[in-house]
Amino acid sequence: MPALSRPRLALVSLVAMMGLAACEPVATATPTGDDLGFIPGGSYVLVGMDGKTVPLRNVTLLVEEQRLSGQGPCNSYSAANNASLPTVALSPIISTKMACKDLELEDRFLSVLQQASEMEFYGGVLKIKSPSTWLIFEHGVRASGADALERARASQ
Repeated sequence: MPALSRPRLALVSLVAMMGLAACEPVATATPTGDDLGFIPGGSYVLVGMDGKTVPLRNVTLLVEEQRLSGQGPCNSYSAANNASLPTVALSPIISTKMACKDLELEDRFLSVLQQASEMEFYGGVLKIKSPSTWLIFEHGVRASGADALERARASQ
């Protein structure tokens, strides 16, 4: 077998290292919390609804074993889940009754959530299905920048 030149030897070494690196476990950013029917419990933030991104990350969802709750742009909300996740069958959603500029977004969100029938979690994304659309969430908490933007809007 002929001796390998330095560039070829370097290439062979690089390919071997890449092959070994592929065996390393990939770190993923999944929510911490209990696995509830393959749905990781914990805090999420709404990033999509009605096939569009939401304007601000100011709608949250806390997934617990038998309860969904959170904070909208205007109000906090809560509902018991009368099914075992990933199936969703919510009791009537209870929310505070404060008005704000984003009440239309919040009302639409709560309407879709009330009609939800199931959840799925894949690739760090939580999707909640209702008859008309999907609610798309990522792990996280309410954006503090949203509060600053809201203060700026209020001063206009």
